[in-house]
Amino acid sequence: MPYIKTDEAILLERSKRYVHRIFLMRQTGTILCFLSISSVLHYLNYSLFVYILLGINAFIWPTVAYVYAKSKQDAVKTTNMSLVVDAALGGIWVAVMGISPFPSLIMVAILISDRYAAGGWVILKPSLMAMLVSCLVMWVLLGFHVNVDFDSRIVWCSLPLATLYIMFLSVLTRNLAVQLIHKNREFERIALMDPRLHIPNRRLFEQRLSSIFIQTQRNGTHAHLMLLDVDDFKYINDTYGHEAGDYFLAEISSILRHFIGPEDTPARFGGDELAIIVVDRSNDEILILAENIAACIKNIRLQSDEHFSASISIGIASVETAQTVSEWFGLADKALYYVKRNGRDGIQIY
Repeated sequence: MPYIKTDEAILLERSKRYVHRIFLMRQTGTILCFLSISSVLHYLNYSLFVYILLGINAFIWPTVAYVYAKSKQDAVKTTNMSLVVDAALGGIWVAVMGISPFPSLIMVAILISDRYAAGGWVILKPSLMAMLVSCLVMWVLLGFHVNVDFDSRIVWCSLPLATLYIMFLSVLTRNLAVQLIHKNREFERIALMDPRLHIPNRRLFEQRLSSIFIQTQRNGTHAHLMLLDVDDFKYINDTYGHEAGDYFLAEISSILRHFIGPEDTPARFGGDELAIIVVDRSNDEILILAENIAACIKNIRLQSDEHFSASISIGIASVETAQTVSEWFGLADKALYYVKRNGRDGIQIY
């Protein structure tokens, strides 16, 4: 059973964009097809009635399909069905043109690529069936007429379909690809950040920790790992409520982001456990940083209790004292445990 469901408003907005996008593509395609098909109809001396039918298909049908889809509860499904109808109509016009090679091949290629771009094989398969059946039926009704002549007017009138539509489809595909890239980046950011504290979560913290450790081994740069644990955090939650606890952690996060440098990484890797990966600081500088952070945290007040005050325990380990990432983390954790065991509200560095 899915635990994460997309909001109905978001789904509705997506379906509206999809239906509108298909309408634009369909209207562009039918107008360009009108030029190509009408040139063949003129060459084959078809009656005015056939031109009228072509005009209805080119200029009225796209709007009818669009309005009809918007009126349905499942607009996407209705739009996909209309794409199959488009393919069937395309097959009819291929037969009417006597399977004229140049415009017919262009139309069929565009119908296939369009349907596949819209929904893959799920839409393409019934579209191919509809196109083939409608073409064969109409071809039989017209007496198996074949037109293999290459008239220059037919070629010139078919070139816009062969070029402009492909360009339009490319632009649309590119825009969708860019939107997808942006969405993926946003999803990645959400997956790697703590939503409440707006700092990296454990997953990103571990990635950065490994990356910085490797850099220090290669370049000989300095780095410290600082682990922070709120003293008696359970008491804060039990006494003032979880909202107060969340507020307190958010204030700590704000303090960390204020004090760190651009190359440092703050993170939350547990309930009330936070960390900072600090680069290019000496032991004295890292101790001053820890003292400043601890002092600011003591000044945090809750709205429900202006006399509230809490402390924090900090354990620090220099990367130079470790041979592996796990050992580096273990030393910082050992330093933190030392502070906890000796009365809390203190700083220890290894």
